This record gives sequence, structure tokens and C-alpha cells, in this order.
Amino acid sequence: MHIVIQGAGRGIGYAMAKQAMAAGATQLILTARHPARTDGFRRLPPSDMVHWVEMDFLDPASIQAAAAQIIDRMPIIDRLVMVAGVLQDDVTQPEKRLSDLDPNALHHSYQVNAIGPMLLVKSLWPALRQPHPLVVASLSARVGSIADNRLGGWYGYRASKAALNQLSHTAAIELARYNPDSCMVTLHPGTVDTDLSRPFQKMATSTSIFTADQSAAQLWQVMGQLRPAQSGGFFAYDGSAIPF
Repeated sequence: MHIVIQGAGRGIGYAMAKQAMAAGATQLILTARHPARTDGFRRLPPSDMVHWVEMDFLDPASIQAAAAQIIDRMPIIDRLVMVAGVLQDDVTQPEKRLSDLDPNALHHSYQVNAIGPMLLVKSLWPALRQPHPLVVASLSARVGSIADNRLGGWYGYRASKAALNQLSHTAAIELARYNPDSCMVTLHPGTVDTDLSRPFQKMATSTSIFTADQSAAQLWQVMGQLRPAQSGGFFAYDGSAIPF
């Protein structure tokens, strides 16, 4: 199986890489902004089977360049997993109220959470559209569900993940015209003990927080059970459908 995992330097992305290895990947391409600086690179160093590519979702040119390298090595991809997500960093913070909205922070959230993944899909299109069994999965979040939004707040994160859901759904429709054996979805990993969620875990019970390895194992199982008829969907870590 030929597998590409974006954001494999740490957290869920690295855990996904381990799942891919355990599943018997024959060729595994992993991306990170600066691969050699990551724990994932040190623990899964380059080999005949494992290849690292530098890519940054904040830099569209790097997405194109990385995709060209990936297609050169892997002209047909069997599974593409994209895990990038930003909730809080030195540019953006979760907004509690409308007055907190900042256009630069919103653009930053959209670029990482929605635009970057779709630009990667666009750039890898030649390796995805050929008729063959394929799963494309992007990590979204339950808070990106408009129907499930009852608390408000977190404007940028919610909206950018909702945008990812819509972009993925739309691309899935187009992809199916060329590759009817494809399934393109967004996935909710649950609350995972990573840098993204750690500052916001107070409201979660200890039993509802997954390790990165636990979440990756559950998501990998969900991906393995997906069928083309489910393409365009939004699913939780337990396989249940989430309303848009």
C-alpha cells in the first residue's frame, strides 16, 4: 500500500505513520515543515520504504513542490491522510466573542485548517483521480459541525473546519467522477492529548481524552471500513456520521 501522511512529525500524524507501518505500507511518504527537527523523523528515519518531504501549509509554493516530489516517487496513492490543524498559536487564539475577531488570525486558521489540505489534494490530483481503491482523509473537528454548534465561540476554528468539511465534500463529488473507487472524507479524532488540545482539556473527563496512539488506531480502523458510497462524509473516531 502506498500511503502519504501530512504532518507526521509529531502527535496524531506520527501516530498515523506508526499505524501505516503496522498495516504493512510498502511505501510511506511523510511530511513536516522541517522534518529533520521532528521526533517523527528521528523515530522513523528515512529508509528504502520511508521517505520524508518538507511541506508547510502556510506556503502554497511548498505544497506544490512537495506534491511534485510525492508524485515522482508515488504516481498512484492508496491512502492520503492530512492531520494539520491550528487552534491557538502566536497568530491566532480561540475567540470567545465576536469582538475578538481578527482578519489576520482568521486567514491563518483558514490557510492551515482548510486551504492547505485542499491545495495538497489539488496538487496530488493526478495520483488520486486514476481509477483505483483510494481513501483521502482530513482531520476535522466536531466543533466544525454547524448543526452541532450550541455553545458558540471559537469562531475561526469552527468556521475553518466547517470550510474544510465543505471543500472535502465538494472535491469528493468531483473525484468520484474520475475514480469511482475513491472515498474522500473528514474525520473527528475526539479530544486527543496533543499540543493543540492540551490547554482546553479542563472540560473533558480523563476517560474522554485519547492518547495520539489511541486516536490514530481508531481513525485507522474507520478508514479501513470506509466504502465509496460514504465518500464526502464527516465521521467520528467511532465511525458514526456527524451532521454538517
